[in-house]
Amino acid sequence: MSQLLIVILDDLKPLPDLLQAWRAIGVSGATILESVGAYRAENWLSRAGLGALSRLFEAEEVRRRTILTVVDDDLLDVAIAETDRVVGGFDRPNTGVIFAVPITRSIGTRLRPAETTARTLPPAVKAGWLGQRDTPVEKIAATLDLQPVIVRTDTPLDGVIQEMLKSPNVHVACVMSGEGRLVGLLSLQALADHLFFHILPEEFLSEVTDLERVMEFADRSRMQLAADAMQEPVWVKRGETAKDAFKRMHEQRISGLPVVDDHYHVVGYINLLELLAVCAADQDPTTQGAGGSRP
Repeated sequence: MSQLLIVILDDLKPLPDLLQAWRAIGVSGATILESVGAYRAENWLSRAGLGALSRLFEAEEVRRRTILTVVDDDLLDVAIAETDRVVGGFDRPNTGVIFAVPITRSIGTRLRPAETTARTLPPAVKAGWLGQRDTPVEKIAATLDLQPVIVRTDTPLDGVIQEMLKSPNVHVACVMSGEGRLVGLLSLQALADHLFFHILPEEFLSEVTDLERVMEFADRSRMQLAADAMQEPVWVKRGETAKDAFKRMHEQRISGLPVVDDHYHVVGYINLLELLAVCAADQDPTTQGAGGSRP
């Protein structure tokens, strides 16, 4: 007999490892569904209002994943044990739940034969591009040799704008604590939102569709200092690569990153244009000095 194995995860971090573990023991496949916890959703809606119902599946507070797979009886205990191991034990709070439902009939639960031909990457648009991802941060920073814009948490937002005007190629300011440690970032977009909130408030008022947005609108009206508007700090360290830098810029939707030392003191800055320059640099030595780009 086959079993429908259902796993509901509160914490999504173990999901990639779980899928790898299932594949290793012979689970033929899985289906992942977005889901929400009903009681958590009830509490969330009581605070956010019914107007937020359309964003229910986007709210991190109630977000979950339900994973479904069909396994044979002889594999069920192993699959449950591996799932419990990867998650770290379902006896801990806020991990999720796992259960199985008997199935009277199933078709197609066996693994397909392994592919005999190795998969190859398509040819690069430009020779050598795949190697550019490992370019060290230090080399990237030397492209334009940009100096970071550094402000304190108690710097007024208008003062941050003035500091950024001194370095027009730096579009992300580094917010530092009194001890000189990086505690946040302030993007040019965040500063523009602050300034134009007072110039064109109707543009922001149109975004207010529920109680949660009303609270955001009220918070924005009270922003005065860098600490009020900054986002969580993101950085790269010396020794990291273009791949690391682009991934973090892409995830955070920012166009620059500070370079920090081991004590999280800012020692440099790189921007997206420098990453593009590194990727576009001509690595063919036969073209250097003959119209090719600088290395």
